[in-house]
Amino acid sequence: MSLIVALDLGFGNVKGAADNGKFIVLPSRVAIPADRVGLAGIGMRTPRKATRVAFEQYEFYVGGSAENRGWVVENLDFSRLASPELKALFYAAISELIPLGAEVRLVLGLPVPLLMDEVMARSTLEALKAQLAREHAARIDGREIAFRVIAIRAAAQPVGAWADWALNEEGRPAGPAARLALVGVIDIGLNTLDLYGVRGGQLEYRLVGGDQLGVRRLLDLIDRRRNYYELDNQVRAGRIPSEAMATWMSELLGAVNRAWRDVRPDLVLLVGGGALLLQDRVDAFRKATKAEVRIPDEPVLANARGLLKWGRAVKW
Repeated sequence: MSLIVALDLGFGNVKGAADNGKFIVLPSRVAIPADRVGLAGIGMRTPRKATRVAFEQYEFYVGGSAENRGWVVENLDFSRLASPELKALFYAAISELIPLGAEVRLVLGLPVPLLMDEVMARSTLEALKAQLAREHAARIDGREIAFRVIAIRAAAQPVGAWADWALNEEGRPAGPAARLALVGVIDIGLNTLDLYGVRGGQLEYRLVGGDQLGVRRLLDLIDRRRNYYELDNQVRAGRIPSEAMATWMSELLGAVNRAWRDVRPDLVLLVGGGALLLQDRVDAFRKATKAEVRIPDEPVLANARGLLKWGRAVKW
């Protein structure tokens, strides 16, 4: 029997959810190993844990402490979605979600700005399917893993946020509001701001948009000279200069106003890693959208949870 696994391939975190009830959030950091140091670390504290992933001719450290183990690869272009670095994150995440030898039906969540460019979206999807729809083998911290991806479905990442709210665990509408409400999704990841709209399972074209205004823009406002992973550590620790936050908020609200100026949703879902930074600023989004705005529990996982439900509802 195959498992459905949903992965939200974010630039800040890879998020995953599986049919067996397992979930994972893995920081999307990848480093080329620099650990041929012998006993040079004797007398020092052991560095924080990172996951070592080996496959084919590649070897990387991944996760939140990857920078302690080597040279971080900071590619925030959409080309990363079909890169060896992304594949390393894929193996590390999926190894925590499935048993050895599993057959997987894979749901991939992809950024709205990528999907809006049809030429780029098609080439990226073809590359992802060519890399992922097959037998896999890798080593995770020296442990062998093997599994097979037998089918792949893709959806815009915010489809997951909507489905997380609208569908029950079997993938059916959770109530009358799920069939009738016009729901806007504001999904703030590391790289992009994704805007989306759904009514009763149908796309609302008027609400679809996006821009490169994710948390990366906040990091640039803090200090353009430092590495993103260093600034990301600072932001995750809550050390955000007020001037940078104010400017970023203004840009986010401006982008939402431009995209949704003639539409008033019944409900707005604010999700993604950026939502964690904006929990005390929800009122600003309520004023901008003139709608009820909610941040779901664990907003970083909302897309993955919902894409799993969506995967249970679609035909394979």
